[in-house]
Amino acid sequence: MYLTDFRENTLQDVITKLEPDLFRSVTGLTIDDFHLLVKLRVFNTEQMNQAVFAFRRYEDASLSYTGIDSHPGLTHIGLYDTVVAVDDITAAEAP
Repeated sequence: MYLTDFRENTLQDVITKLEPDLFRSVTGLTIDDFHLLVKLRVFNTEQMNQAVFAFRRYEDASLSYTGIDSHPGLTHIGLYDTVVAVDDITAAEAP
């Protein structure tokens, strides 16, 4: 469900607002079903944010390896339920 075209948006926004039809096609679940699962705490928010962040890092690394910078000038990135500034990530990763 994570679409690189919507890098500045949270995965929840991609599912519920930007690509709800794709979510339904892929999972067979409605947006109401998704909201119920969130309400029931089926998704561990911290782990989901970490997983989305890890996916993004590997995706960026694989694209840059081939010489592709598909999102130049990107200032914010969306995780599962939050958006973080690229500068904050860069600062946290500095030795």
